[in-house]
Amino acid sequence: MEYNDLRNQLGSDMRKADLLFFLAMFLAFADASCACMPFRLGYVNQHRPPYFLGSGSSEPRAPGATVELIRAIAASAGCQVISVRLPPLRLRQALGHADIDAMLMDANDSDLSTYALPQTRNGKLDDSRAIPMYTVVFVRAGDGIPLDTDPRTAFATRRLGMNNGASLAAQMRAQGFNIDDGAQDGERNLEKLIRGRIDGYAATLVAPTHMDAFITATYGKQLARIEKPLRIHHFWLGFSKRYFERNQAQVEAMWGWLGTHGHARFVELVEQYQRTP
Repeated sequence: MEYNDLRNQLGSDMRKADLLFFLAMFLAFADASCACMPFRLGYVNQHRPPYFLGSGSSEPRAPGATVELIRAIAASAGCQVISVRLPPLRLRQALGHADIDAMLMDANDSDLSTYALPQTRNGKLDDSRAIPMYTVVFVRAGDGIPLDTDPRTAFATRRLGMNNGASLAAQMRAQGFNIDDGAQDGERNLEKLIRGRIDGYAATLVAPTHMDAFITATYGKQLARIEKPLRIHHFWLGFSKRYFERNQAQVEAMWGWLGTHGHARFVELVEQYQRTP
């Protein structure tokens, strides 16, 4: 082959290689930026401000801090959210059957066989891609329960109220605690506490102090918060196995955003809703 012919051939090959490279880069970018399938977010059909607002199947214009957080998580991966409001005790079953695609959940390692959740390399739930949450206990100030006590010790023989559907209720009942989870929200539980029907109310919050101002403004010095949380745990954004298999890259991106930005954004949203009359 003549020199000029060889040079032309090499130039042609290089142009083809460049074209293939840029085509591959374009396809990779297009795949990464492709919006995922909208997912059906399941959450409680009960009014639990500031986390969930409104009751029944309809969603108000301002749906609550939790719903707005999950919308922000979805938007970070180019996804959209379709809200599905259900009774609390139906949510996990609906997710397991893929009747909904996602929910914010208090999970444990045994849930990994049923739901798609972020995992460590050792196959355990990954706390770094979840939101830390705090379950605190409010008591009647007149009962004289020391506020620096361990709430589990204080409630070894007392009646502790929790919201209906709280997963912690079944766990503590199995450990021998006297749990009353008949009331659906904090307002009703706090009323039961004031009336002496329960001895404490366990509320799960994004920060331990987030209900303090409300309690003082509403109940004055009648109620107080035990300083030590009953539990420090995490909430994960869980998906159905089917949705995860079809949108794995986007789900992984959402979990990453949740771990990096989720807690700070959740605190902002809760405070924003608490300031809204």
